[in-house]
Amino acid sequence: MGKEWLWWLGEFGLAAVVAIVAGFVTGDVPISILYGLFVGTVFFALREQRRVTSQQERQASELEDKVLNLPVTLSKLEEASPYMKRLAHSARDEAIRYIKGAADGEIVVKARHIVQVAIDVYKQAKPGDKVFSTNYWSAYSTPQSDLYRRTLLDLAANGVDITRVFIEGDTFTDEEKKRQREEMERLKDHLHVRFVKESLLPPEARKNIAFIVDRIYGYASSTSKGILFDEARFYTRREELDKGKELAETIIKLSEEYK
Repeated sequence: MGKEWLWWLGEFGLAAVVAIVAGFVTGDVPISILYGLFVGTVFFALREQRRVTSQQERQASELEDKVLNLPVTLSKLEEASPYMKRLAHSARDEAIRYIKGAADGEIVVKARHIVQVAIDVYKQAKPGDKVFSTNYWSAYSTPQSDLYRRTLLDLAANGVDITRVFIEGDTFTDEEKKRQREEMERLKDHLHVRFVKESLLPPEARKNIAFIVDRIYGYASSTSKGILFDEARFYTRREELDKGKELAETIIKLSEEYK
């Protein structure tokens, strides 16, 4: 029996119960029937209103997709990673929200720190995966950096093989160097922690990298003074994954193990 028939059976049952109760209370059969019909009509009207509203919302969503040519575009996501799919659909919803807001003369921008995006990428790692990460900033006491550290530690405890390379910026103060060493001390017993001076790295390696080897490669270019970046890029294309692996190997060769 389908859900539609079950719903109608439930509605009939409710109307019948109301009619019977009304009959006992009033002792009047016509009145009890009227009560039952009234209740059935009310619930039918509510059900139809929900159905029409749901249909209108679905039609509006389909129209929005057609206007943005999204049926064709989103169909290309079938071969993408689950994380890339979620990110793309989230961006789609955000774009439509901006368009609707602009039409009403108001846009609300939801800030999302790029570090949080990197954390979401790391969470795609599974036991046995290899993760390569660089640290090119000196801020270690922010909520984002605390969550970043906790995420890496949890992954390592669950069997993910993590290498984290700390890059000492050429302009780091003594205090910043001290904070970086303290962070390496926190992690060295749990991850493969390495260390390298910025001046020893080629320019293309001076960035924050989040890399699940052979799965997702991402990076954010920045200065070594903070963790606010203009943008981050993430790739699942094979050629980019190979570039990421080659760059990771270069950085490891130029760095030294922190003990």
